[in-house]
Amino acid sequence: MSYQRLDERKAGEALRLFNEATLRGEQYYRPLDESGFVSLLLTPVKQGDEVFAFCEIENEVMNGFIIGHFDSGIKRYFLTMIEVEPSMRRKGIGRGLLNCLQEQMEIDAFERGLKLEMEVSYFNPVMLSWDLPETDHHFHNNAQGVLLGSPAHLFLKNNGFRDFDCQNSYHQCFADYKWPEEAMAVYEKRMADRGLTIEFYDPARHTDFDDLVKDLNNDLWNWQIPAELARKGGPRPMLIVNDHGRVGGFAGPIVVEPSGRAWLLGLAVHSRCRGCGCASVLFNRMCEEFRLAGAEYMTFFTAEGNFARNIYEGAGFRIHVSWANARRLVVRS
Repeated sequence: MSYQRLDERKAGEALRLFNEATLRGEQYYRPLDESGFVSLLLTPVKQGDEVFAFCEIENEVMNGFIIGHFDSGIKRYFLTMIEVEPSMRRKGIGRGLLNCLQEQMEIDAFERGLKLEMEVSYFNPVMLSWDLPETDHHFHNNAQGVLLGSPAHLFLKNNGFRDFDCQNSYHQCFADYKWPEEAMAVYEKRMADRGLTIEFYDPARHTDFDDLVKDLNNDLWNWQIPAELARKGGPRPMLIVNDHGRVGGFAGPIVVEPSGRAWLLGLAVHSRCRGCGCASVLFNRMCEEFRLAGAEYMTFFTAEGNFARNIYEGAGFRIHVSWANARRLVVRS
């Protein structure tokens, strides 16, 4: 088999394989044009990142390709995309491409003084938008892993990948959302007893956002939240748990995309403020603010074992798609 670097000159053939897989229903990704394919998949997301892209060509025909990325911020390696022509599957092309990618990542990891752990997860810096099936083109802005139980998932499991988590993608139209008044009244009373309130963040009145970030210690939020707070002109509207002037939780920012989709970085509560229901109040207040801002629907994801799913499901959100997160053992065959 002949493995070659996949670059802009070969992007058209790779794009064909990508879009055809989408049209066959094998994946939920939105179709791309060639410029979008190059900018999204063959271009580093930020300075210091790295792209690893290879293809298998026989008789001048591309039978498959693979693309991986290195995120210099969190120092992780990702398998982003692998596609093989259906008629050429089960001939070792996918496994060969996977091994080729791993070899190049091993070289790169050695040069950086890192241990290679290739993974498929939501931490991937490449934002691949996908359409939620059985909706009116509602979408989410990044893939959370590999579709649970799909042929691609089974391929990875049979080629050295081991699942380490499961992510559930949630969805609801705000036309169907209702403020759960009875439940919220109970939680708001408990919050009031501890002097906690839900408010919009005001840097002049609320302090210690950095302590919340430290307490949460999330690889993405560790840089995303400070970047939001440092936006020119100030952060966008964001709800917080006010703990006597200190930030005890956050939700948002409240951003409505042109598509009508609600966009947010996330929602979380400081460990010192948990146990009284403020996460439930914070989440439902966020939904209400999105509805008032004109959002049509919201999508987000959380881990299978996250107890907060009870909050989301209690507010009417339902799991639409489930994804596996997996890492590959450093072995080849």
